[in-house]
Amino acid sequence: MIKQLIKYNSNTTYFAGFLQSLIEESGISGSVSQDEHYITLKLDATQQNEAERFDRLCAKYLPHSIFLDEIETKPLEFEITPSGFIAKNFEIAPCPKCLELLTNPSSELYLDDNIVCNHYSNEGLKVDDYTTYTPHYTDQNTLLVVDSSKINELFYITQKEQEVLFSIEKPTIKVTIKDEVLKELTGKNFINIKAPYSLKSTLVALNAKESDVGYLFFDEQKPLRAVIVQDNVTIIQDAKGVTKSLETLDEESVINRFLNIKKEAGFTKAAIGANLSTHGISFLVSNELGAKKVLSLGKFDLQKTLLKMKEDPKRVKLLENFANQKENYAAFEQMHSTDLFAVLCVILELREHSFEALSDKALEFRGNGGLKIDMFFNEQGFDYESFLGSVISFYLAETDVHYLAYSIFEAFADMAISTLTQLQKKFHIDNFVMMGDMFANSVLYSRMLSKFQMQKPYFSKAIALDE
Repeated sequence: MIKQLIKYNSNTTYFAGFLQSLIEESGISGSVSQDEHYITLKLDATQQNEAERFDRLCAKYLPHSIFLDEIETKPLEFEITPSGFIAKNFEIAPCPKCLELLTNPSSELYLDDNIVCNHYSNEGLKVDDYTTYTPHYTDQNTLLVVDSSKINELFYITQKEQEVLFSIEKPTIKVTIKDEVLKELTGKNFINIKAPYSLKSTLVALNAKESDVGYLFFDEQKPLRAVIVQDNVTIIQDAKGVTKSLETLDEESVINRFLNIKKEAGFTKAAIGANLSTHGISFLVSNELGAKKVLSLGKFDLQKTLLKMKEDPKRVKLLENFANQKENYAAFEQMHSTDLFAVLCVILELREHSFEALSDKALEFRGNGGLKIDMFFNEQGFDYESFLGSVISFYLAETDVHYLAYSIFEAFADMAISTLTQLQKKFHIDNFVMMGDMFANSVLYSRMLSKFQMQKPYFSKAIALDE
């Protein structure tokens, strides 16, 4: 008689449902239950034949989940009451049994696009997929991995990244392109990739593989994005509903996410949060008085920033030098943008103008230690004039673009660390929660881990870091 405590970092029930289904198929006396933190599996291992059959079935049909954590096995002294665990339906990838039915020519459901997964003690739900898959690349497309056996030929990818990529959740991850033909086709060194994640994408991938098409591209409609930094697997964005659902702890969405992650971390008293988000950077405090944003960078507006820069004699001269050196300076001056990252891309003359484009350029730098970029605050909030002026100065000094992009992300991390340290001293709080989709950039994420490691910043294992 054994009991396994499986730490599971989500309140989704499909993994426990798979275990229940395999218990029933093996005939072993067993039970499954799930609470907020653990899946509890109880088995009568004295039933040798059934136990061996259960092990074989698990090896063949139990998928890997990104939410699996530590497993503790203990002896069980009490009799097992068989469970009838029932899972809800979730929008996960076809499971190993579905794939067997779909790809085995002797199966009655061979290449049947009407297969519905009911193999995790669920009723089964047919998910409509209207995605178009094409061999032609368009900016911001995600690559569909057609043949898993070729993945190391196409990309530089770690074993950990492969485990995440091919988990039952099938998140999208960013990898470095290895294949020169793919680099030329996309014009990129880094790309978002995803394993077949639905019945339609699986059938499309099978057809492409048979036709010797190495990969396909598509516009992702329901993103589930993950980043792997060191040993951390962090969900950045979840439109599929597989991460832990948020409790309503506050009406304001950012504060609510902060309080939910704080609760997950076990910070029962006070905590400080850093929300490094492309939707707006802010810092939060939660203590016995409540929770609120204590500092925000404020909204960026290029036109207002340029007007303020022109009020300063030194910055006027800087802009004149910039105009003389930049061919399309007039277009830059006429931009009515509130997207700071798009503006930075224009300054650095990148082909695409987005956070993702700047992030990719930063990843091209392989060294350590960036430039000292001005990250100041004034009475109005963040000093965007000093920040842009600093970036333009380094650009005029002909700094390598990838090094400058790298330095920008390091500077954001250092600004956050400095701010958190000041808030720690002011409020006497030692618990730190990290949030925001800017952590999709591994330069920023790694900098936060290395330079702030003594404070043990908490990154959620169960909740997406951003909307």
